[in-house]
Amino acid sequence: MSKKIILLSITINFLGAFLTFFYFNYINSGFHGQPNISQTQAYLTLAIGTGVVFGIFYMLFRKWAALMIRVADGDISINELDDLSANRLKRQAIQFPPLYAVFTFMAWILAGFIFGFLEPVFSQVFLGAEPRGLIESVGTFFGITVVGGTIAAMIIYFAAENMWRKVIGKFFPEGDLSQIKGAFRLSVKKRLIVVFLMISLFPLPLLAVTVYTKAQAMQTVNAIVRPQIMSSLLIEIVFITVICVGVSLLLSIFVSRSVSNPLRDLETAMKEVENGNLDVQVEMISNDEIGSVSQGFNHMVRGLEESQSIKESFGKYVSQEIRDEILAGRVSLDGEMKRVTMLFSDLRNFTPFVEFTHPKQVVTIINQYFSEMTEAIKQNRGLVLHFVGDAIVAVFGAPVSYDDHPDTAVEAALEMRRRTLLSNESLREQGFDPLNHGIGIHTGAVLAGNIGSKERASYTLIGDAMNLTSRIEGLTKEFLCDIILSQTTYNLLTGNFLTKNLSSVKVKGKKQEIMIYQLLGHA
Repeated sequence: MSKKIILLSITINFLGAFLTFFYFNYINSGFHGQPNISQTQAYLTLAIGTGVVFGIFYMLFRKWAALMIRVADGDISINELDDLSANRLKRQAIQFPPLYAVFTFMAWILAGFIFGFLEPVFSQVFLGAEPRGLIESVGTFFGITVVGGTIAAMIIYFAAENMWRKVIGKFFPEGDLSQIKGAFRLSVKKRLIVVFLMISLFPLPLLAVTVYTKAQAMQTVNAIVRPQIMSSLLIEIVFITVICVGVSLLLSIFVSRSVSNPLRDLETAMKEVENGNLDVQVEMISNDEIGSVSQGFNHMVRGLEESQSIKESFGKYVSQEIRDEILAGRVSLDGEMKRVTMLFSDLRNFTPFVEFTHPKQVVTIINQYFSEMTEAIKQNRGLVLHFVGDAIVAVFGAPVSYDDHPDTAVEAALEMRRRTLLSNESLREQGFDPLNHGIGIHTGAVLAGNIGSKERASYTLIGDAMNLTSRIEGLTKEFLCDIILSQTTYNLLTGNFLTKNLSSVKVKGKKQEIMIYQLLGHA
């Protein structure tokens, strides 16, 4: 990067020196038809002026940008620096193009002062040259500074910015260029204004100086010389027009790239997001409006990615149908009375298993069991409400309502039975006792909604039907079976299921006896 910067400095400043040389030798050759500087002095100005500009820039730049160039070249990472040094270097990185241009213009100001004011005094004192008037000195200073310095500084700014955008991301791994407050910011509007000024207003002072110089010359020459002066004026106007158009065209290319390239990258990234790729990020290369838009796009994509992650995580606990309905806002979670089917499941003789099994093995086995049971409930449109110890509480028909929730609850219980049997085969192969569970199913009215504190809430069911479901699950121990249905659920079944009438029982909290049924399987 340092070699590119030095090469850019030499090339652009040489162009500025060439324009200055051409200006003073062929355009503004002096008052009264006599040149301000000799041919030798012109070449000396070209050589020394370029050397002075480059030398001053190189010395200042080398000291100021040494560490910054190392980061740009990849020799060191910004993350390896302490916070103070890193923040200082980030500010330098953002300020680099404008400061690069400022250094260049200051060197041209120095060159203009040397050749406009110091060189005439030196020539008069040591070489016996004729003294130069103040207006001539100011004209020389103006020509060097404006013609060479302004053009060189502007081209260097936009060229350096275009080049610097390829490495600015190394200073901002997180991409947040706006975190550097007070940094120089050239908006898109100002870029367009600069190009406009180069085309429309910049030629005016050059033309004014040219016309003034020729007008002064016309007053002191005879009629034979005046046509020559007018011809020279025409050439000067053409030269100024060509230079300004050329410089404006060059600046327009840089400005158009600074706008079109990031917009094209942004468009490409948007298409990737449209195709479902949320890993895409737009590289931050500026702190202007386009940079702000790119930063906002990246934040939006990260938000979408987080939302997708939340959506996928939510989908681990509920079915896709329920998840989508809740996230779409079509389900009320504030609290409402709903008729649902509840399922309670509890493992048998699990406490002794925990006492005589290594804790890591217990956690592994219970998590595997819960995963299988949850999947069985999800695929039948159920929602797991709680894991309480080794127990599972699930609901069917809430928060999304549907009519056949008794059937889906029974189907889920049969699937839980099937998955448990398969898991037991694996446990036996590992030398563990099989798992046995009891499942109680009941249909009734409950209060459903988000219940809890401001910090934490959960979707919960409240009502006597919940207690009754728990009591029915407990009856599986007494009747030595794994799945028991209440009378209410049994009466609402529309599918073909095999059941067995167990008995009429009295449960705690109920004055009247209830009829219960054993679920055997599909008919």
